[in-house]
Parts: sequence; C-alpha cells; structure tokens
Amino acid sequence: MIKAVSFRDSAFINKMKILISLLIVAAASALVFGLSFNYGFEWGDVGSYAQTVYEIHRGAVPGDFVGYGVLWYAIGVAVFKVTGVNYTAILLTLHAVIGLVACLLFLGTWLATRRVWVSLLVAVIFILVPPFTASAVRSLSLGLNLVALVLLARAPVGRGGPELLAASAAVGITFMLRPDFGYFFVLCLWGLLVLRCWYADGTGVGRLLGLLRSSLLMAAAIAATMAPLFIHASLRGYLPAILDDYLTYPRRIAYFILESPSLSNMAGGTTSDAGFLRILPVSALFGSDNGDRVFAFLIYSTMLALAAFAAYVAWRWIRRPGDARENLLNVAVLLIAGSQWPIFALFRPGWIHFATFMHAYLLLAAVAAVRLMSVLSLRTNAAARAASWAALFVLAAQAGLFVLHGVQVPGVGVLAQRQGRDARMSIDPGIDVMVSTAEKQQYETINRIIRANSGPDDRIVCVPYCPGYAFMAERRMLFKEHYVDDNTPNIRPGWIDQAIGLTDSVRPPVIIVQDWAPNETEASRFVVWAARYMDVVRERYRTVVPIPGGSAYILEQAAGQGRTAKVKAYGPTATPVNVPFNQQPDGSSALWLSVPGLSGAAQVRLDGVPLASAVAGDVVSALVPADRIAAPGRHWLEVVDPAAGLRTEPVPFDVTSP
Repeated sequence: MIKAVSFRDSAFINKMKILISLLIVAAASALVFGLSFNYGFEWGDVGSYAQTVYEIHRGAVPGDFVGYGVLWYAIGVAVFKVTGVNYTAILLTLHAVIGLVACLLFLGTWLATRRVWVSLLVAVIFILVPPFTASAVRSLSLGLNLVALVLLARAPVGRGGPELLAASAAVGITFMLRPDFGYFFVLCLWGLLVLRCWYADGTGVGRLLGLLRSSLLMAAAIAATMAPLFIHASLRGYLPAILDDYLTYPRRIAYFILESPSLSNMAGGTTSDAGFLRILPVSALFGSDNGDRVFAFLIYSTMLALAAFAAYVAWRWIRRPGDARENLLNVAVLLIAGSQWPIFALFRPGWIHFATFMHAYLLLAAVAAVRLMSVLSLRTNAAARAASWAALFVLAAQAGLFVLHGVQVPGVGVLAQRQGRDARMSIDPGIDVMVSTAEKQQYETINRIIRANSGPDDRIVCVPYCPGYAFMAERRMLFKEHYVDDNTPNIRPGWIDQAIGLTDSVRPPVIIVQDWAPNETEASRFVVWAARYMDVVRERYRTVVPIPGGSAYILEQAAGQGRTAKVKAYGPTATPVNVPFNQQPDGSSALWLSVPGLSGAAQVRLDGVPLASAVAGDVVSALVPADRIAAPGRHWLEVVDPAAGLRTEPVPFDVTSP
C-alpha cells in the first residue's frame, strides 16, 4: 500500500519551503540583474575575463597568461563554444553565477540558522548589493565553501566522512577557480578538522591520529578533485606554468599580509602605502564626506563585530564544552567571515573587495541575530536584554547602510550602473550595452584606433589595466599580466626590463597607456613607476594620439597603413619670417587643413613633428610654435588619422624671406 503524503509532515513542509525560497531567490536575482546587467562597458575585470577566454578560445593555453584558476576560464570557453565570441554571453554567464551564489548563501544561512526568513533576508541583501560582476569567481568560491563548511560543522562528530569529502572537494574546486581563495579556505577546513578531532577522542594520541587520518583524507580528496586539471595541463604542456603559479601564491599572500600598511593607516598613520590602496582611517567616521562616513562605519563596526563574535565563541566553548555541534558551527561561521577580512583589509581595501567580505559577514550576522533573539525570548535580566537589543540594532544598521550605500556606489551599484547611460553601443564581438554619450565616443574612438592600426593577429599593449579594449577590437594582448601597478616590480622582479625586451622584440602596433592611478597615489600611475618603459615607448612610437583617459602610441608603419587621402584645402600656405598668423595668446600661430572623413584622433604634422591639433568635422586645426617660422624655408604639412586609417599626401608650407 502506498502511504499518502500529509502536508502536516513537517519534513515535507520544510523541504517545500526551501524549494520555494530558492525559486524566489533565483527569480529575484534574474529580475534585479536584468535591470542593470548590460549597463556600462567594463574594460577592466570583466574585460580581462572576456579577453582571457577569447585567447584560450583562439588556441592559447593557461600558461600564456597570469590570472585566476583554469576552471574559471573553462566556463567561459564552454560558453563561447556555444555562442561564439560574445561579450553579452560573458555578462549573462557571470550574472548566472552570481544568481547561483545567491542560492548558495540562502542555503548556507538556512543550514546554520534553520530560519527561512533570515536566510531569505541574507539572499536579498546579496542580490541588492551583488559582487562586482567580474568578482563572481570570488563569490562562487565563497558560496561553495560556506555551504560545505557549515555542513561539516553540523555533521555528527566521528561520523562526518561524506561531509569532509564534500568540503575537501569544494576546496579543490576553489583552487581551480581562484587559487588564493583555495589557500584561505583550506586553512579554514583544516582548522575545523582540528576541533572536530578534539571532540572525537578524549586522548591526545587519539586526537593526533584522528587529525592525521582526516588530513590525509582531505588532501587525497583535494588532489582527486584537481586531478583532471593536472592531467589536462600535462597533455597540453602547461603543467609547469600552473604549478609555478600555485606554488608562488603563498609568497604573494604573505607579501601583502606583511607589507600592507592598512593596520597603521587605520589609525591615521603615515606608513608608506606605495603599491597599496589606502584604507579609510577611523577618522573618516567624523569626516565631511557622507559616503566615506558610511563606508568607515561599515569597516570598523564589522571589525568590532568579528572580535565580539570571536569572544562569544570562546566564552561559549568554555562554558559549554560538551555542545560540539553548536560550538563547531560557531567556529565555522567565524572562520568563513574571518577568511575574507584580510583579502579586503590588507590586500585591496576598496568597496569591491569589501562587498565580498560583507557577503561572508552576513552569515555571521544572521547567526548572531538568531542567538540574540533567543536571548530576548528568555527570562533574562534587563542588562542582557538591553545589550541584545543594542547588538541587534547595530546589525540592522550595518545591513541597512550596506544596501543604501551599496546600490549607489559608482561603477558597481545597481542604481549607479544605470545613471546617465542612455546611449546604446553595439560593437562586435557581441558588445551591446548602454553607456553615456561620452563613454560611447571614448570606446568607439579607441576601437577605431586599434582596428585601423593593427591586424587581427597582432598583439597590442594596454596598461595598466584595460584588456577590454583588446577584446573590443578582437586583438590579442602582448603581456601575460593584464593588470600591473606599482607593486608589480615587487611581486614580479624584473618585470619592467622584461616588458621593454618583449616590446622591442614584437613591436606591437598599438600601445594604450591609461592616465589612471589604481592605488589612488601619484606613484601608482603607469607613467611614473614604469618611467623607463615609457621612455622606450616615446622613443620608438612617434605617433601619439590623445584618447579619453590616456594616450595611444602608434607604431610608425602602422600609422602609415590604410588609405592615402588628399588635402582638399588648407591655409595659410605661406608666411613671412617671424610674422605670426592667426596668432594665439601663447605666441603660436594657427593653421587649418580640410580633409574629408576625419575622426577626432586626426593630427597635423609639420616636417613629421606632431602639432597640437583639434578636429571639427572635416577640418583639423593646428598650432605652429613661433620658432618654426623663425627662418626661411619650405616645410611640409600632413595629416595622420590613426582612427580613420588615413594619411594625407604632404602639402607645402613656405616661410618666405622678408
């Protein structure tokens, strides 16, 4: 006889609640992301992911670039095999991953709290303030390990074999997605194993043997999970490159932890922050900038909350040492949130990395809130109730301000993404986004310059971080490192000399240099810390085209390729010695040339020397310095337009004797 399923069956009802909640989370993710996913063209992190996937799709191997884990790029390569090279497909893939993480955060929070409404709240906050699109790999690593560690913490002591295997597999996957996160989470997993083995056996020898068995099982499961990658790498010839990459991560992580000035700068110290983004000091809480005040409150209140929760975990362990499941869960939650703090505070203390930390912190906040509400439900003294209410208020303030501020952060906030972007830009390969009018002009100009002065198989340079421009123009990158800053010579000694040698050897037709300070210091501008490289570029590349946010350096033969045009008209055609014409306030003189089909990048040259130029329609004007008309003689004028791919035939300009 088939037994009828009763809706009074609490287990069935709980499963239905979870399923319905996950569907709600997925639907909410699709709705919110659908409002902003195609607003803006991200030439940095998203561009780097798209460019790396594009190059692998064209036949490159992971050893040809420096980036994240191979598995992360394999996802994009699989997408390109279905859609072809397509930027929109990359965006949809990244947002699908973020939606999956929202479901993982819901599930992990429910496993830790057994409260559907709390778990939904965490997922909704994550959806409203999602990670930076290209940070989906960080969030995926977090989501996988969050669920796995909570499951292991809740598993009965001495009988958690499947959960340990699952947690180890999650770490193995993380190593293939984002190796640095793999190192952090393997420490979290091993720390949890130490405590589980402490509970599993009452003797010191038994605990050590149990820890040894568990550690070996963990290592074997991680190795088995990563085995397909190593086999593929061995067959394709890039195994030494990825092994070297994996083995250098501990040194790189230690460098940032030991050298970061953040702890000193929190107190307003003057420790040198060259190569590091400066963290907001405590004094920002009392500054005039409202955004900085909110951000500083979130930074320092969450730090205090981490410390308070750590104290609570220790106090509860001492007071109730026999409550293994509760104590292990508390430790797991603390490890998950704590593992993300140094990645933000010591490595890159900006909003993008803070958001990833905050997503991990939300689990801790949810567990703390449930604990505090249980205190309020008991007959406790007035002081305990007051303290619980105060702590709940702080947690609520953190969540509320995180959402209110997060949706407005320029470049990443859901609302900020849409602001002022009302122009549609469609460029192959599959770039179909909404941008501002100024952004559209900037990107289309850069796209024309790259395409007009390079071929499909050429490699270009784009520094310090604009691989999205190479992807937009369907070109390859010369340097393995897509991102460089003033810390690069510290992490990769000899990089500048290697870059000079590679540039001299390959002679890339286009070099784009952004005037951008990634660490918000003058020293972090590429032209400053890589001055020796720039000296070589300026010597070799005489055609310099100003572009929004930087300059494009064009190789001479590249600048000359394309069509040759005739000057339709120009003036003046001559001037007496030392007699200015159309004189400007600085003493220079102005002339003009009419050439059909000019772009905004056109430049006038006098005897091959570029002049300060400005374009209006088919007319380009240029300033002639006073010393160029100080002696009689014939000079030659020409117009070079890298974006339009044209160069005019020279026309004479005479300086006549008096």
